[in-house]
Parts: sequence; structure tokens; C-alpha cells
Amino acid sequence: MLILLLLFVSVSFAQEKLIFAVLSYGDPIKEYKRYSVFARYLSEKIKKDVDVVIVEDIEKLFQMFKKKEAHMAVGCSVVYFELKRQYNVEAVAVMKINGKAVENGVLIARKDSPINSIEDVKGKRITLGSPICMSNCVMPLYMLANAGITQHDVINIWSSGTDKGAILALISSIADVAGVKEESIKDYQQYVKVIAKSPSFPRHIIMVSKNIDKKVYKEIEYAIFSADENTLKQMEVDGFVKPQPKMFEIIKNYRKVLELFPVLK
Repeated sequence: MLILLLLFVSVSFAQEKLIFAVLSYGDPIKEYKRYSVFARYLSEKIKKDVDVVIVEDIEKLFQMFKKKEAHMAVGCSVVYFELKRQYNVEAVAVMKINGKAVENGVLIARKDSPINSIEDVKGKRITLGSPICMSNCVMPLYMLANAGITQHDVINIWSSGTDKGAILALISSIADVAGVKEESIKDYQQYVKVIAKSPSFPRHIIMVSKNIDKKVYKEIEYAIFSADENTLKQMEVDGFVKPQPKMFEIIKNYRKVLELFPVLK
């Protein structure tokens, strides 16, 4: 009976799934396609089922880790810092897409606007593409803070929830300035202009809970950096790079930046 019980436990453990939570930033269909390829590849390599869950709400993502319903995630630097701080999650890799493992946030205005620099933002209405993420919230606020601008220096500042929402609010004159991810403006360049660009920081960070089995954690890490060309092509990525501490230096004090804009909390 003891042997049978041990065999049952062993088989049960072997069949346990890993949940890979993908924080959606754009097209959830495209994201599901990309990360389904990644999950299938990992499943084959580590001999354990990996299921993809697309999450559009940051709080839901945090709750999944709190309840131990998620074991891996991909998201921005702020998400990584919060998951690391609260739920013992570590950055394993940074995805490299179109030759870049980093990204930038930008402050934009309408093409016909008299706003041409960050100094011109005072007394204006600002919208952000996200209430928390790095490129379309923290870095725009970082640039404002470096210019000596806080929420008391603007008429209003709010999150539109998505970059598209923020850009449309800008184009329709609901906002005077928008803070978004640089790559989000590529389809709107005839309507908008960049008035400030942030320093670079990591994008698309693959994170893994350190609460999972150590052997499985190492297998995941090894598999990521052993991805073959066909898998990378299907994912539409160039590859993965190892996270370096200097990558996160610019953003380690992001909480202090957010404190200057408490209306966004």
C-alpha cells in the first residue's frame, strides 16, 4: 500500500501544471499565439504541462501569485519589482524583439500643438497609457519629475488604461499630452510628435516563482536559453538575454516617482 501511495503521489506531482500568466499590453490574440508556442516548447523540455493564461488586469495577476495560481509570468519592470517584493518571483530572462531587449517611454503632443518640450507641460492635461506599467506610466512620470513637474503643476493627470486609449484622448483633444510606450505611436506619427523620451529599461521580462521545485526552476531557465531557431521564429522573437542588475538601475526607485503623483493611486 505504501509503495502504491508513493507511486500515486509521484504521478500526481508529475502531472501538475504550471500556469504561465501573460499580462496583456496590446493584441491578446497575438500574445496568446506567441506565448502558446513558448508554453508548448517549455512543456516538451521540462516534461510538465504549461498552460497560458492571458491577464488584462494587473491586480488579477498579483492575486494569481498570491493564491499560488500562477508560477510564471511575462510583464514589465514594475510588475517584476512588485512580484519580486511580494511573492518571491525572480527575473529569469528578458525577451529580445526586433533586435531590442529594452524599450522607452515617450511624452507626446499633437502635431499642431504649441507644446514642444517637457517644460511646456505645466498647466496642461496629461493622460497615461497605464496606471502602473513602466513605459506608459512610470517613465513618463519619471521624466516629469526630473523636469520638476508634479501633479500640482498640471490641470489633470489620469490613466486611459491603454496606450491606444491615451493616444486617442490626445488626438481628440481630451488631453494635451500623453505618456505611452514609444512603439505604440508608430501608426499615429502623422498626428503626434514626441516631446520627451525616457532612458531605456528592460521589456518583456520572463519571471518565475522561486516557490516551485528548484529542479523545475533550473530546467525552465535552461530551456529558455536553449530555444531553437524554429521556436524563436514562431514566437516572433530574436531570443532571450540574461537580466543584469544595471538594467534595472534606472527604475529601482520607481515608488518615489509614483509618490509625486498620488492622484494616480
